[in-house]
Amino acid sequence: MTSFLHRWALLLPVLALAACGGNGGGSQTSLEPASDDLALSETYPGDAAGDVPAEESPEMMGPVTVDRTPDMGPAEGAGIETAMAAGDASDPTLVASSDFEGTYTDRAPGWTVNYWGEVGFVVAREATPANVYAGSSSQRFRVTRRASGADAHLIRSYGFENGKTYRAAVYLKASAPTSATIQMRYDLPPYTVFGAKKVDLTTSWQRVEVEGVYTQRGGGSVRLVVGSTNVDVYMDNMTLREVPNGSGSSAGGIALPASGGSAVQVNTLATSDLEGSYSSTAPGWRVNYWGNPMPRWIVQRETRPEHVRSGSSSQMYQVNAIGDGDVHLTYPFAFKKGKKYRASVWIKSSVNATVQVFMRRDAHPWDPFASKTVAVTPTWQKVEITGTYLADVGGTLRIAPKTMGATVWIDDVTISEVIENPVAPVNTNPVPSTLFGIHINKFGVHQNWPGLGHGIVRLWNTGTTWRDLEPSNGAWNFTTSTAGRRLDMLVDYVKKHDPSAEILYTLGQTPQWASKTPNVSGLYGPGASGTPANMADWRDYVRTLARRYAGRIRYWELWNEPDYPPHFNGTVEEMIEMARIAKEELKAADPNNKLVSPGLTAGQGMPWLNNFLAAGGGQHVDIIGFHWYFDTSPEKLGPAIENVRQLMTTYGVGNKELWNTEGAPGCDALTYTCSTFVPTQEQKRGTTARALLMMWAKGVSNQNYYFWERTEALSRLVENDYKTPTAAAIAYKEVVSWMKGARMVDGYRVNDKVYVFRMNRGADNYVILWSTTPGTVVNLPSSWSVYKMRTLAGTEAAIPSSRQLTIGIEPVMLKP
Repeated sequence: MTSFLHRWALLLPVLALAACGGNGGGSQTSLEPASDDLALSETYPGDAAGDVPAEESPEMMGPVTVDRTPDMGPAEGAGIETAMAAGDASDPTLVASSDFEGTYTDRAPGWTVNYWGEVGFVVAREATPANVYAGSSSQRFRVTRRASGADAHLIRSYGFENGKTYRAAVYLKASAPTSATIQMRYDLPPYTVFGAKKVDLTTSWQRVEVEGVYTQRGGGSVRLVVGSTNVDVYMDNMTLREVPNGSGSSAGGIALPASGGSAVQVNTLATSDLEGSYSSTAPGWRVNYWGNPMPRWIVQRETRPEHVRSGSSSQMYQVNAIGDGDVHLTYPFAFKKGKKYRASVWIKSSVNATVQVFMRRDAHPWDPFASKTVAVTPTWQKVEITGTYLADVGGTLRIAPKTMGATVWIDDVTISEVIENPVAPVNTNPVPSTLFGIHINKFGVHQNWPGLGHGIVRLWNTGTTWRDLEPSNGAWNFTTSTAGRRLDMLVDYVKKHDPSAEILYTLGQTPQWASKTPNVSGLYGPGASGTPANMADWRDYVRTLARRYAGRIRYWELWNEPDYPPHFNGTVEEMIEMARIAKEELKAADPNNKLVSPGLTAGQGMPWLNNFLAAGGGQHVDIIGFHWYFDTSPEKLGPAIENVRQLMTTYGVGNKELWNTEGAPGCDALTYTCSTFVPTQEQKRGTTARALLMMWAKGVSNQNYYFWERTEALSRLVENDYKTPTAAAIAYKEVVSWMKGARMVDGYRVNDKVYVFRMNRGADNYVILWSTTPGTVVNLPSSWSVYKMRTLAGTEAAIPSSRQLTIGIEPVMLKP
């Protein structure tokens, strides 16, 4: 075991380079080195100085405060829990849960330690069967020492809502008799505890439950507070539920409003004026760093008037080196899943510099949900970012200077919630045929046409990549080559069955001979993920295809998922140069050609797109591409799409189309055991229809289903004969007929579960609606001139004279 003094000595050289300490009068002291691989038995005072506790202790200048969760890449927190998602489909009251499973070694995903003062603790994954309530692991927590006024709490942040009642339950036991308290608490001054229960623990498991009404605005946390030092407390199977304040809809059903609203309300939830008597980090702020060699930075209170925007102080921050990691100035906040937030920061610098301001989740995959890279000058400027939170764990607002040695000052920070109609349609244009796209990946095994109303076919995983078509320099062959003939046949196949159908061809996958990294094994072979060593070869490839298929292929995707290294190991700047060249050649061959930016994954696509757009990549593409797969709750697509659209607006390309060039329904491992998951007929028919309606409402104008010949029960569209459509395919074709060419004039959500979209096609006005809760009774407005209900199976029935319907997860169309 490493001694306390030895660990202190390890960090002494750092202290000359980086000052970090107080957090609103309370000292968050960590003797932990910037390592992600501490021994489980090691005692270390400090883990993640999260919020400012109600208790105060004198500030200590000293060792740096470290958040052990790295930003991108392998991490202790990378083990995903199996029951971590908010809103379990089988229990709508469940808003968060932790089963403490996964591959972590210290803190379970979503959990951190909030500590202050001189305190030591141990936090570790526990796998001894006697200390596990269910599954294969639990969370172990021990406070080893604490000075007067100091403490450490194990916490899970959550975005509680004002006026709502919550109930937290957890199983606890201890290695010896001791006491413990479960709290639910507001995590900003005055740190109100709105639910608490103190219990005497033994070596046997017991269930502890606490309930309370939240009366604050802003986030809070569920907390484990241990009584005795040097006693292990074990925690397992935590659940957090929202307790209904009433019975929900009345026996007479939910009265649906005739139309939605468009008003926007902005409520300030947190402010940081960077005032106070701190010496290093301002109240509520901390430094998060990782890497080897250790990053070097300076952070301190600034009082010189020329560097203070308002009041008497600002925060000064300078990054001098990042090694192979990074260092961020962070402000933890309990964002709530599904809520939209806006952060504003006033910022300036000593010299012209580049700074990224972003909000992200602080657990795997550490993805930003709002981001902006800005050019900062010696003049104060306001930076504002907006995004919808997609996670159910705590997050942070982050400041990341990109110019080494530049001094940056920040002041007057606010975080607000933006309240608006979450499903109001982005536009009222007619729904284009390109919304309904498909992949056909077993052509040759069959030559059948799906016939589901698709308006575009994407060619990917069809054996027609660059490395397939040009295996050696200049070896183009469309006569006898398998790949060349296949591409010709695919283009002919599409145009034969539907002359009006478009084709989207995905460029890329570099031949080994042309690759800058020929010996790196990409997902599609050696060198495939590399940037072209000679951009003239890339130009020749694009020119050859653009000229050959002029007028037949009009849509071209620059690359497939370059944010995933096995697909692309080059830089964003290299991809932008490839975009510039591709656009030149495509437009020269046919001015009607359109270039789609690389299709990105939902994992690290946002930061990659931020860098691509910040560096000017948007000017070289006509359409922004992304990849969204979805589960049986496709309404979750809405916030994710909105965040990408917000990023597009941030960089001045909000007027361009947004395409989902690859996606399909799949099992959600956080809700179901996918190996035994059997979807219902309602899920098979309704999931993709709901996804298409949500995507169009949020501004996506292309969704390419991957792929027609899938065999999974939820996503299967065709039987083994490659002719007979499944129930899901019949439903797909039906919703295409409802949407194609129609205008979505209104959209809104009622009681957080009923989705209503008012549609228009010529003289016909009709409504599409569904509920995320089966068996929901609704009362239709008298102003709707609808008298028939049509299902996704194509059946129709009269709407009863009572104007009352029972709806579920399958959309229905109400028509004149």
